[in-house]
Amino acid sequence: MENVKIILASASPRRQKMLSWIIPEFESMPADIDETPYPGELPVPYCRRMALGKALHCAEALPEGGFVIGSDTTVYINHQILGKPRDEDQAEEMLRTLSGKDHLVCTAVAMGHQENGKLSIQQSVCETVVHFREMSREEILDYIASGDPMGKAGAYAIQNHEFHPVESIRGCYASVVGFPLCHIGNMFHRFGYETYPQIRSACNAGTKYQCNYVPSILINTIDIPDTKGV
Repeated sequence: MENVKIILASASPRRQKMLSWIIPEFESMPADIDETPYPGELPVPYCRRMALGKALHCAEALPEGGFVIGSDTTVYINHQILGKPRDEDQAEEMLRTLSGKDHLVCTAVAMGHQENGKLSIQQSVCETVVHFREMSREEILDYIASGDPMGKAGAYAIQNHEFHPVESIRGCYASVVGFPLCHIGNMFHRFGYETYPQIRSACNAGTKYQCNYVPSILINTIDIPDTKGV
């Protein structure tokens, strides 16, 4: 994919690192959009809307032939969205809610490609069932004191090996980290561009998790007319 501009619509170090496993050169651009859920909005539609909004926010910088990737990870339980905790008290509340239970992690991806005067958008959603281990209040407070829960959806990171909050998953590990690489590779392929050919191997090596998950990737495409200069 030489000489093709790729914009990652995110300032997340985790997403930047993961994309670098399959794409050698890209530009990161923060997507500062309002992430407030609509009243009564369900988690998966919310997640899809956020990913699309981030991609569209950064698409203005796309040249002809360029790509933009927006992504959002939403943690939820019983249809309740658990976003990034605003403070330590809310982080504790979230972790107590998740302790010992199953919850769902949805990561949506929206990939835009600027070509022939229009922006074509592909959208995909990856959901993983996550089982949280039982955590005592002392463990929860120690984890919060480490600073790791802050700035993360659901107030935890699956890849934290010191506190290892997650006991097991059913689905895509990389999606819980925040970037389902198989979905991203499939989107590039559908646009006619190839990334690093061994995506699963790269993902397993990078996450240090032996994933045998075979994703069922459902992608829909929409076209947005080019309004630049209108």
